[in-house]
Amino acid sequence: MIIRNNIGERIAFFRRAYNYTQRDLGKLLGFSDKTCDVRVAQYESGDRIPKYDMLEKIAKVFNISPGTLDIPNINYWARRMQIFFAMEDKYGSEIKKIDGEYYLRIEKTYPDEPVITGVRNAVLQEWVDIYTALQEGKISKCEYDYWRYNYPQQGHYNYITFRRDYIEEVATYPEKYFSLLNLQQDVQNLADEKQEIDEETITDLEARYKDAERIISQELAELRRAIERAKQSK
Repeated sequence: MIIRNNIGERIAFFRRAYNYTQRDLGKLLGFSDKTCDVRVAQYESGDRIPKYDMLEKIAKVFNISPGTLDIPNINYWARRMQIFFAMEDKYGSEIKKIDGEYYLRIEKTYPDEPVITGVRNAVLQEWVDIYTALQEGKISKCEYDYWRYNYPQQGHYNYITFRRDYIEEVATYPEKYFSLLNLQQDVQNLADEKQEIDEETITDLEARYKDAERIISQELAELRRAIERAKQSK
């Protein structure tokens, strides 16, 4: 069978890990006896792409995060290279050759943005710690895989992101929340000083307030959609 997309490949990977046949998985997903194996075969071959709600059901069968299934297509080197190039453009990734091996620096350091750099370092250090624990025999491969396949739900950075996990990285949210807290503190400091505020400062505060308002509105909208999905799943 030729796997034409990463979603199908991941579904097949976890199905085999659980020793399920396509028919077994189809039945667990609620398909009829006539279509259960055909539908799963279509998902795995790429002839049919599961919608997000179906991805959630499949992930629930395997006890993993939906994001573990919904990943970019990395089957071909051209695809992988474009992902690397995008990371270079957005995060300053850098390729190096050391002692005959190739290494990719994931993201540059932001001296003027300690929160961004701090969160980046924290989530990567968490990976290093978990991987080191595996190498030292402190945790099992099953425990390591459970952490990987349920990230960030099983990580230290489980922010309320809902579907936005697949649109914007989890690591951007601490920056936003810190920005909101900093705005609140700045306004409080200005109020405590009881001095005349110049127009430039007011304009800056207004702009930061609008940005915070947009972020909160997004959170509430995502929360409402999550609640509606929960209602529909009953």
